[in-house]
Amino acid sequence: MTKIPELKTQNLKIKELSRVLEYLISNKEMCNTQVTCDLFLDYAEQVTHHLYLEEKDVYGHLLNHHDSQIRNTSNDFFSGSIEIKRVFNEYLGRWCRNKKLRVIKHQEFLQDSKDIFELVLNRVNAETTILYPMIEDALDEKVAA
Repeated sequence: MTKIPELKTQNLKIKELSRVLEYLISNKEMCNTQVTCDLFLDYAEQVTHHLYLEEKDVYGHLLNHHDSQIRNTSNDFFSGSIEIKRVFNEYLGRWCRNKKLRVIKHQEFLQDSKDIFELVLNRVNAETTILYPMIEDALDEKVAA
């Protein structure tokens, strides 16, 4: 199973990138720079990789846990992950092609990006405050047994 510290570190990186990107893309001229594009692609990769790691290494263990509350919470997060990936991929398909940002309508891109950043940040915060403490408690419980 992926270690919780690694997932927490990924969350911090995702938060940092989203704040920097939100600042950069608010300026249309900055939005069209290679630096912004590179950061954007890094953000997309970080989010995608993070969700993949959780699905691969976390949910399988938790969805079979003996505690129904842990199973239910894990199922909620897993379902949320599927929806976030769907929305995130639609967003990327709309604004990014061939590893390039293609921003024609800046205000639409700005609003879509703010919505995505908020969606992802809400998820990251929920992981930090609900999912990871639950996993840590379950691991502590297993060690104590």
